[in-house]
Amino acid sequence: MRTVCRLPSQELLQDSGKEWLLNVLANCDDHMRDCTIMLIWRIWSLRSDLTHGKDDPPVTATSDFLQSYMNSLNLCGRFSTDDILKGKMPVVREAIVEVPAPPTGLHWPRPPLGWAALSVDGAFMQEDGSAAAGMILRDHEGSVIFAAYRCIFNCNDALEAELHAIMQGMALALQHSALPIVVQSDSSTALGAMTGDSLSRSAYGHLVLEIKRHLQDREFVPSKLKREQNRVAHRLALYSRTESTTWHCTVVRSLLLPYGWGGAHLVLRSWCLLIVTL
Repeated sequence: MRTVCRLPSQELLQDSGKEWLLNVLANCDDHMRDCTIMLIWRIWSLRSDLTHGKDDPPVTATSDFLQSYMNSLNLCGRFSTDDILKGKMPVVREAIVEVPAPPTGLHWPRPPLGWAALSVDGAFMQEDGSAAAGMILRDHEGSVIFAAYRCIFNCNDALEAELHAIMQGMALALQHSALPIVVQSDSSTALGAMTGDSLSRSAYGHLVLEIKRHLQDREFVPSKLKREQNRVAHRLALYSRTESTTWHCTVVRSLLLPYGWGGAHLVLRSWCLLIVTL
């Protein structure tokens, strides 16, 4: 497969602990992620065939099958259904272009022992006013305590979405953990509402007031992250905004990771891996 598509290194494709596969996929670009998921799906499909007594096909057959499947998916994204049915696509197959692997991104920083980390992010689209908040609470081992995404109605800008994410995340964290909490966000302005008064008399004053009320109930410490360190909360918020949906789960045994809007979704569970096509 490595001769026809780019995959993570062999060293990374090994079980290295909890959610290892999710971490591998999170550090892939879109093309590498798609190829990796398709390969895992094919492996699972072949295992199912062997379980039911079918013959094991040669590796070249699997390689050709996946390459054809990926080409079909690429055509669906570039051409209309009518063009595909009428055969109005290039006759010559495009050459495979080797794309250099992106540099390794910064990892999510775990909280100290005895603390929990609340990662939050807000998503806002100026064109249509859609907005959402994503949040996930994890302990010092990285285990998920809860994860959620929520639509935000009547949102005016990106900062308001970020403040909503902090406020709603803190409220949920108080319900689901008794630990002191590090609040992680990639918006330094929004985090400033936890320690300063610069936004108290602004249009966001009601959100700042709620945030400061939560500070009276628990020890919350703000922590500024880079965007690449806050990928999970960012994905949750982005998915909620684009799909206009709300979700909340405690003791997360599965996580929906959208890797292509309107395409397929990866569902990771502790006992299996499924590809769900929408």
